Amino acid sequence: MKILIKENTAQRALVSLCGELDSQAAETFEKEMTPFIENPVHEIVLDFSELEYISSAGMRTLLLMSRGATQKGGKVSITGMNDNIRQIFKLTGFDALMDIL
Repeated sequence: MKILIKENTAQRALVSLCGELDSQAAETFEKEMTPFIENPVHEIVLDFSELEYISSAGMRTLLLMSRGATQKGGKVSITGMNDNIRQIFKLTGFDALMDIL
């Protein structure tokens, strides 16, 4: 998986995910996103337009990110979700837990 920071300002971070967010990639993703959660920007936008797959480990990482950001006054939003990943979010109830643009 490839993680691209497309924007990083005091108000917003835009992060693009490419490939597969599986258990191995979830660990790397969590480490890369830790600075955004510890010193939260107003909004973290995750661009999923090039994300092909997400595992339960990836979903867990997103949930922890969202909770951490919310506790510090920020929020996590997701954009560009393909139909397969959108269906996973609906089936698991994650669509109600996160702001999907």
